[in-house]
Amino acid sequence: MPTPPFPPLRLLFWESTVRCNLACSHCRRIETADEAARDDLTTAEFRRVLDSTASLGKPIIVFSGGEPLMRNDWEILAAHARSLGLPTALATNGTLVDGPLAGRIAAAGFRRVSISLDGADAATHDAFRRVQGSFERALAGIAHLRAAGMPMQVNATIAAHNVDQLDDLYALVRKIDVEALHLFLLVPVG
Repeated sequence: MPTPPFPPLRLLFWESTVRCNLACSHCRRIETADEAARDDLTTAEFRRVLDSTASLGKPIIVFSGGEPLMRNDWEILAAHARSLGLPTALATNGTLVDGPLAGRIAAAGFRRVSISLDGADAATHDAFRRVQGSFERALAGIAHLRAAGMPMQVNATIAAHNVDQLDDLYALVRKIDVEALHLFLLVPVG
């Protein structure tokens, strides 16, 4: 009996950089981010990855990180993916997104943007992300992206710090009118 062919690749999550403007409690890279950032793929290297990926089907390329918006070539790479017929999405913490940047993200052709909210209120989220004001800046980023016409998703890491906030988190997500809420369980590593 012949071996069945592999199904086409559906999703490729690209950890585009380890650099980040937050210091999240659950991050495995905080102590090594500056050193590890030197090993981020170059623009040319990732263009070759995209070229190769296009031969595996038409997977959605998710620009992730660290904080992918800290790369200065994310627009070039999104355009290259588009030229290959590869759909793209962006996973960001949202804190860097203002009105003009939201417009650039929309123009880059991302099908959806996800922003992480790791609590239903500022105190919970900010303690987990370890940057005061990150909750309000993430909400502002969502608002800017919605105003730019971007479909939005909220990602939430569920752990002891917020497990009792699920109902409130769901109510918040409905209030800010995003398309999806994706829950992730914390996986200890390192």
